[in-house]
Amino acid sequence: MNDQMLNEAHYNIAPYMDPTPMLSSLLLDKLVQGKVLVKADCLCPTGAFKLRGAINAIYCLSNKQRDAGVVAFSTGNHAQAVAYASQLFGVDSVIIMPKTANAIKVKNTRDLGAEVILFDPETETRERLAERYQSEKGMTLIRPYDHPEVIAGQGTSGLEIVDYCHHRRITPDYCYVPASGGGYIAGISIALAKAFPDCEVIGVESEVSRPWHYSVLKGERTHIPQTGSSFCDAILPPHPMPGELTWPIVKKNVSRFIAVSDDEVKASMKILQSYLGLATEPCGAIALAAALADVERYAGKNIICAASGRNRDFSVKI
Repeated sequence: MNDQMLNEAHYNIAPYMDPTPMLSSLLLDKLVQGKVLVKADCLCPTGAFKLRGAINAIYCLSNKQRDAGVVAFSTGNHAQAVAYASQLFGVDSVIIMPKTANAIKVKNTRDLGAEVILFDPETETRERLAERYQSEKGMTLIRPYDHPEVIAGQGTSGLEIVDYCHHRRITPDYCYVPASGGGYIAGISIALAKAFPDCEVIGVESEVSRPWHYSVLKGERTHIPQTGSSFCDAILPPHPMPGELTWPIVKKNVSRFIAVSDDEVKASMKILQSYLGLATEPCGAIALAAALADVERYAGKNIICAASGRNRDFSVKI
């Protein structure tokens, strides 16, 4: 993976989605005594950054692969992204989702034209089901993060951050990004490492699931069981372990990992809604939650927080 792949991905997705804005608020700046810029990837057409990688991955398929269709597995945001991107290119899609998936995300995925297969995570694995479609029907598997074109697509968010900072003559000091499988933070970190090598990229995890933190401490990809429940469902991987492709990128470019609680995320969601008018899902507010927990280092600094998604179940109160 390199910045050239990000530039190619940026060219590939440009006709299909607009750049997402960088938002700021003087009230938010006062909270941290620095300059906060929120990368509003929650405003992507499917409500999350995942669309970037899905468009790039399907764009890069051969005509034969497009004719055979694609299959993906996801708890929600990647599902909607692949379904949407498939519609753009006239490609059939099958999405494997757990029965426990957010009902809104399941409905949206179906509404986007995908065939949704629900499975019981207690008795089946999503990977095995997806690989069955891959082998029996010749479909191309679009993995949610361990896929080079997906990582490059997510990295276009980093290119947009770089472009904004150059235009506004801003040098970012810190960038907080959610870390689950690692596609998003890997892609963004490639862009920032090239343009702003002194910018500290910080990964954010839920306090109940910290595979990145402990893998870095151990020096190798490590399966770290989840220690409890959290409403930050989008950042809780079914198999909590850094991705095989994302691991070396993140290990090289990301300085550290911070864990936040559900209460901190809820407070961050309210701030984003109040100060910026952004109604995010929990994972969409987790980066700002980490920044707000880390304020002692910010006096006069420029801080970027990635707001990754907005596909929230509004029946759940915050």
